[in-house]
Amino acid sequence: MRLNLNQLAIFAKVIECGGFSAAAQVLFLSQSSVSKQVQNLESSLRTVLVDRSGPKIRPTPAGRVLLAQTKEMLALANHAVGAVQAAARWPIERLVVGSTSTVGDYLLPAVMRELRRREPDGLFTVVVNGPDCLADALEQGRIGVGVADGPLPPGRYESEQLASDDMVLICASDHPLAGQEVTPAELSTESFLLLEPGSQTRRQLLELLHTWDLVGARTLDLWGMESIREAVRIGLGVSLVPRRSVRFELLHGVLAELRACPGPTPRTVTANWTLARPLSTYEELLLSLLHDVAGTPTTPRRPAELVTD
Repeated sequence: MRLNLNQLAIFAKVIECGGFSAAAQVLFLSQSSVSKQVQNLESSLRTVLVDRSGPKIRPTPAGRVLLAQTKEMLALANHAVGAVQAAARWPIERLVVGSTSTVGDYLLPAVMRELRRREPDGLFTVVVNGPDCLADALEQGRIGVGVADGPLPPGRYESEQLASDDMVLICASDHPLAGQEVTPAELSTESFLLLEPGSQTRRQLLELLHTWDLVGARTLDLWGMESIREAVRIGLGVSLVPRRSVRFELLHGVLAELRACPGPTPRTVTANWTLARPLSTYEELLLSLLHDVAGTPTTPRRPAELVTD
């Protein structure tokens, strides 16, 4: 005896809709075709699955047993299709992870080092981009996981919090106000160093300038956290960065903190992945390592479901 998944799906939809006509409309099939498929299923199993005697059809005892099993079989079938598609597009030995520039600077290196230690033959690629570009890359399947400093634009992907980042205003170690509490008025003559357009860190600093009524302050655009750190170190200006990204420099006096009031608010670091396919083995490992490095517990995840257009 062979069970036909299409017949099982139609049978389940008939029970769900409470009738052949309603199911036919949902499935875009004729009522006679739906009825025929259920009859063929009953013939294969040599039992009646649907009680047709009342105004609304209902499953027989045998039908109820089959319905419960059908839901499990269809879920497994969907998962299998997704896994095959994932294997076809993303070989198990390959991992492509996207990241915003700040997170890529201080969080991913330790994660990739551990990945390389555990999987020395794996092919790993890190793509650094802004949040909007990361969201597009996830939607288009160009990356498997995107790590961002803040939420991504809404889309067909799952998000998981990795950490809460404290933000710090930094200056050169020989700055006259280094290590002190400062007011917006005392910052009015400073040059503010901004990360590239699209950066969440840039947006947060611009919002702070608005809060401080310093919208007209001098600014300078730079690209990447390393250029920000170096420019601040040599006294080119002050900037806002995640504390984790300058932990070493602050500890050893290479840079100093300006304790502004009101100060910056913490922000959330998130991991994001597409709902269109199951996570690969490497992607599951990546998420686990991200939590380890960030110092947060791994979040239990529900089984992936195949998402179709």
